[in-house]
Amino acid sequence: MIKIKDITKLLVCASVVSMGLGNHALDASASESSYLNKIVKMEPLTKKEELMSQVKELAKKEKKSNEFILKSMYLELKKDEVKAQQENKKMKGMGGNSVGIKLGSSKKGNFYYTASETAYMNHGHVGLFMTNDKIVESVPKKGVRIISASKRKVDEGKAVIKSISTSKKKRDAAIKWAVSRVNKDDYSYNFASNRHSSHTGDKNCSKLIWSAYKLKAKIDLDVDRGMGVYPRDVRDAKNTKVVKKL
Repeated sequence: MIKIKDITKLLVCASVVSMGLGNHALDASASESSYLNKIVKMEPLTKKEELMSQVKELAKKEKKSNEFILKSMYLELKKDEVKAQQENKKMKGMGGNSVGIKLGSSKKGNFYYTASETAYMNHGHVGLFMTNDKIVESVPKKGVRIISASKRKVDEGKAVIKSISTSKKKRDAAIKWAVSRVNKDDYSYNFASNRHSSHTGDKNCSKLIWSAYKLKAKIDLDVDRGMGVYPRDVRDAKNTKVVKKL
């Protein structure tokens, strides 16, 4: 027969465990909010609700906690921030600020990278040569568009044109897909989780090129394959080669 004393002990133990689990849940929730706020502070035009919705989907898919996903996003943002600082430090070592110069023409299928600030963050910018003298890219307020390479300006000393190693057939298919998004897809300020967002719909510059080559050439132009694809991830991808430094 179970004694009253034993029942009391069990209730006390259960209460202690419950309190411990409750504190853990509160700590996890506080940590989630902390990482979420840090991400939004670094990417102020990213919508909290939209980001958290993606975080929850990712956490479920990857069988990870919301906190793990948010922390991964934040650490990748910080890593990209360090790359931006190194970029700026290199320019200072060369003797001053960068000057806007014309991009100029290049081979169809090549892409360019330039330093660029988006939503107060220097994430950089990438665009794809759809022909020798025309660029397809995604930019704020306009979304996916086509622009003449002679009208596109880049930061001197912080820009580069690179080629992508693949067949002509796959390259043409990737370009065709990117061009098909013109006047259809608006711009997205969310870099933190864009690797996991839909290939169609709102997208930033790096997402456009990454999706095009991922879908049509089976090439992953994300150097670290983290939660987000940043312009410098595309710039530093293994399947790319420097054609010209600007």
